[in-house]
Amino acid sequence: MSISSQSLLDGVIPEDYFSFESILAEQQKIACVFKKSMFGLGFLDPSNQNENLVSGSKMELPLWMASYLANKEFVACELPKPYQETSRNILLADSSVVDLFKQVMYFYETGTKLIKVPHPECPHVSVSLVKTFVGRFKKIMDSSQNCRNQDLGNMCQKLDVEEKRLFEINRVSVELLEKWERRESNIITPSNLVIQSRKRKRDQVF
Repeated sequence: MSISSQSLLDGVIPEDYFSFESILAEQQKIACVFKKSMFGLGFLDPSNQNENLVSGSKMELPLWMASYLANKEFVACELPKPYQETSRNILLADSSVVDLFKQVMYFYETGTKLIKVPHPECPHVSVSLVKTFVGRFKKIMDSSQNCRNQDLGNMCQKLDVEEKRLFEINRVSVELLEKWERRESNIITPSNLVIQSRKRKRDQVF
């Protein structure tokens, strides 16, 4: 993943640096145009017959690399289709019908990293991410609370990875609450430390 040289010098590592999901989210391919010639890097483009990457060369790079190069002004990046204006307008109209998982598995995770790339539309992407999450949240919670005897795979099909996690957390929480209400949950018992402490106190008394 991308990490600034200054951060490395300062010994500061982002909290999600070793996150498996964060790593996968930054593998999203980003279309880039090189603003400067890159000497000795022609091998990065299989269709390039030259030793160097000349200015104007177009390539798809993983988000972590595209973000670093864009912030160094080596490349100009294009937004992936799911984050472009047309897709944002569809999400604004009715986000609940959109299959986020099919578009980008880690839609929100990738999006929060994408908005750090220098691009004039990134502020709009940031707003879209929040509105999309808010617009889908209630339906996710309602569905997870009323999914008994239903096909969970079908219900979660359009949810991105983070939304699937929220769905499952809420579903399990509802099940545990219902068990507690039916008095089917485990009986609360004192911990071993408490029991041992009481024994020691009784021994001291007698």
